[in-house]
Amino acid sequence: MTKLPHNPSYDEACDICDHWQLKDWQPLLDIIADRHDIAVTQVSQNFEGTNPVFELTLNAEQSEGHAYIVKVLAPNWHGQYQSEYLSLQLLNGQDLGISVPKLLYSGEVDNWRYLVIEKLEGIMLSSVMAKLTLENKLEIAHALGQFSARLHRLDVAEIPEIKLDWPEFVRLQRINCYEKRKKQRVPTALLENLTPYLDQYISRLEPFLKNGDMHLIHTDLHPGNLMVAAHAGQYRLVGIFDFGDALVCPDPLFEFASPALLFAQGEPRIFHAFLDGYDYRGKRDGSLQQHMMVLSLLRHTGDLNYLLHHVPHCGDEICWQALESKFFPL
Repeated sequence: MTKLPHNPSYDEACDICDHWQLKDWQPLLDIIADRHDIAVTQVSQNFEGTNPVFELTLNAEQSEGHAYIVKVLAPNWHGQYQSEYLSLQLLNGQDLGISVPKLLYSGEVDNWRYLVIEKLEGIMLSSVMAKLTLENKLEIAHALGQFSARLHRLDVAEIPEIKLDWPEFVRLQRINCYEKRKKQRVPTALLENLTPYLDQYISRLEPFLKNGDMHLIHTDLHPGNLMVAAHAGQYRLVGIFDFGDALVCPDPLFEFASPALLFAQGEPRIFHAFLDGYDYRGKRDGSLQQHMMVLSLLRHTGDLNYLLHHVPHCGDEICWQALESKFFPL
């Protein structure tokens, strides 16, 4: 029997996810292991992500010593569970050139959802970023672009539950943008420039507002969600995980922001390598930067203050126009 509240408040759910230790989660993990006949020899807790994540080391007779990953999601974030569950169901068995986790089991305990997936090989790209050569980053960015293109070509008819009404999404995000960024304590100068900037450039999104072509968008392709493995003195992209923010929409550029912001980090050659891998045929100019800036401002997840301090040379900028070329280097 677990101590999990059936319908926690938002603050209560955050407190549990942020502060519970392995001993608090163990009853839940025991239920999951018993329910799915998983022979566990060791359990460890991963403190990297927002949601509670655990690694189950398995009995060698059951899986040759491999491990499973258990991701637990509070009732408050059922949408994230649904996005990941449906995405992995669609992706399992697809040839994407890069591995994604195989969904093994899923279920619910005390109104908390869980996913059991195979552990991907490799290590997180974020753990080795500082020692990568530019050449190695270009290779990884190109492979990430190729993966994104393959992902966007998949038939998404089987996952209508995570399909956005794109015009309505853009409209609502536009209405709520100022207050959301104000709560994030975006610097005053940028906040004052936010509405005029959106008024001037939101038309960049119009070509996709009524486009019928829909794409599965991961939305969060940053180094913390990418797995790499050493090969011949270089690191190769071998795995991509965390589809909790995935959605279906008609604007593929929604995918480009995270690689530009959190991988390229101001280096145009890395962003171009991603676009080359994607085989992006559009213009690579200010209109692309403005399109991506608008999408990033309207984005339903993410903290702009974090980006301002994480992307090099952005912390002191006072207008979005000046940030375009730094956020999305071309």
